[in-house]
Amino acid sequence: MGDLLAFFYLLTAGVWLSRSRRALEALRENPVVKPTPAPERPPSQPRPLVSILLPVKNEEINLEACLDRLLAQDYQPKEIIVINDHSLDRTAEILSRYRQLYTNEIRVLEAPPVPSGWTGKNWALAQGSPLARGDWLLFTDADTRHEPWSLSSALTHGEGKDLDLLTLAPRCLTGGFWEKVLQPTAMALMGLWFPFTRVNHPASPLSFGNGQYLLIRKKAYQAVGGHERVREAFLEDFALVREAKKARFRIECAIGTAIYGTRMYRSFPGIWQGWRRIFFHAFEKKPWVLFKKALLVFSFSFLPFFFLPFLTSYALTNPHRFGAFWGASFPILTLILLTAWKAHRIVGARRRFGLWHPLAGFILAGILGDAAWTALQKKELRWR
Repeated sequence: MGDLLAFFYLLTAGVWLSRSRRALEALRENPVVKPTPAPERPPSQPRPLVSILLPVKNEEINLEACLDRLLAQDYQPKEIIVINDHSLDRTAEILSRYRQLYTNEIRVLEAPPVPSGWTGKNWALAQGSPLARGDWLLFTDADTRHEPWSLSSALTHGEGKDLDLLTLAPRCLTGGFWEKVLQPTAMALMGLWFPFTRVNHPASPLSFGNGQYLLIRKKAYQAVGGHERVREAFLEDFALVREAKKARFRIECAIGTAIYGTRMYRSFPGIWQGWRRIFFHAFEKKPWVLFKKALLVFSFSFLPFFFLPFLTSYALTNPHRFGAFWGASFPILTLILLTAWKAHRIVGARRRFGLWHPLAGFILAGILGDAAWTALQKKELRWR
């Protein structure tokens, strides 16, 4: 047993050294959208109109803060199109008030009943996109909070690189304890499993998108078939990026923490259910892939801390054999926590909650396992 524990810690060290190296490479290589004003243009070359499309369903908690931030963008010209997907809370009331206050800036559309074969979000955006007059379309969500320079920075970055599609990872906004512990780790795992350098390579089949911030040229959106093309996809952002790559459009996933943030879920049940859906669809409902991810997270984020008392016991009873391994375990655990601390900093979360990484790993492994079991039973998970 002692020899197995020693081997396990050596294996853990190798895994986390590899992860740390990949994280450092990502920091060096991942594109970053920095706060940048839109460049001045001569009168003969006006700035392109940007259409912001915001689908909402029961978003009374988020809607006002999101709309206020979108209205405060320093970029012009822009238009905001909000599509209400049959909300049952105060969403419609809030939209009515904003439409009266900002007649020239906000248009509101009530989505028709969702037909068979469509997800609600895709149907809502498919109804709103034909109204968009912009050269660029920005698809975003109500749980996002945009800095005033968000749109101008993203557009400057996209046009400067002659991109057709730009999707951005957000700053992690959190409230309660479970958000602070779980959200940054879940985001970091997605970055580990969907590295931007591979996603951005035209020859790579790997696709990743973030519907919280997806900026696309209207001509590219129309060419790939828009949301009608991906009408059944629960991760429509992944699907749109995949279609754009197939069509040889220039796409880029980048870090957008300096220009916007998102608070995705506000409770432990919400975090569990939300990330279960994301993992379930991100790994295409493949149970053995999900079980493998669950096992990796459990083995290398939780077990190294769980096994430490057992290794300590072996070291005390056999110091000549296991004393060195016991001493070496502390640098390994420190490496894990430092990497978690760094991951929290990268996504803009509170770094000290990286010390709760073993707990986060235990719970996220459970969420992945739940998603795997759901996939194995061939059940479906609806978004809302």
